[in-house]
Amino acid sequence: MKLTIRTTAAAVIVLFAGGILLASALGFWVTESTKEPAKIKTGEFAGMPNPSDIRGSYTWNDISKSFGIDVGLLMQAFGVKDASTKVNTLEEAVKSLSLPPGVEIGTDAVRLFVALYTGLPHTPEESTVLPYTAAEILLREGKADKALIEAAAARAVKPAGTTPAAEPAASAVPAATGTANTAPAPAPAPAASTTKTKTETVTAPAAAAPAATTPQTATATQPAATTTTETHVEKPTGTVVGKTTFGELKQWGVSVEDIKAVLGGKIGPDPMAIKDFATQNELSFSEIKTKLQELVDKAKK
Repeated sequence: MKLTIRTTAAAVIVLFAGGILLASALGFWVTESTKEPAKIKTGEFAGMPNPSDIRGSYTWNDISKSFGIDVGLLMQAFGVKDASTKVNTLEEAVKSLSLPPGVEIGTDAVRLFVALYTGLPHTPEESTVLPYTAAEILLREGKADKALIEAAAARAVKPAGTTPAAEPAASAVPAATGTANTAPAPAPAPAASTTKTKTETVTAPAAAAPAATTPQTATATQPAATTTTETHVEKPTGTVVGKTTFGELKQWGVSVEDIKAVLGGKIGPDPMAIKDFATQNELSFSEIKTKLQELVDKAKK
């Protein structure tokens, strides 16, 4: 049989089309990203979706489908308005929260929430915290170990101007101890009062003195509760966080070539925050941060 150009071309087209059909049937030909996390390979959770593999390019609908969590619950936890938005836009959604230095609410916070809600394993970044709305849901419905949920809830961030969860218990203590300490309270009251003639009236109506001093003890304890909420620990120099800039990395001794190697051959301007760069380029900030921190630590030696 003599092959002509037409015959050869037709045979190639048939073979190519047939190969695509066969690959599609076997699951090897995929034209769209599946947006499904990898499965856990070992241990008691083998075969389950891995929270650690949640990417910033996933939408809230993707996460809901993969882990069986109601999408409305996810949106409530992180203050999201549109379930079709990507997780890497979370930074915009939590702008109402005043985050202390050195902590972040991003893709890794979503991984942590999913892990604690489902009981699946995940080791969060040191800087990762949850919004208070997510912590409240976990305390109510989380399936993970109670101690892990309570530890995450203790670090959760509330919006500016609201009272942290630990404060109601602290403010209730003065109210309870105020009645128990009514005996010592009258003593300073007469001294601050002015004349000796009033010392006799203080000892007689013992019930009246506590009524006058109780409001003072309540107001005295109020500032103490507020000052504790404003104390934050700064991260030491040389620690890579979301607000770290490319200029700081260079100051810490990391070369431009090493930075580009981590970021796929790209680098941002010196004033640009690394997390902003990761968001714009749909990169996983937690993965980038780990690799850059290794470079910083190496440059210190």
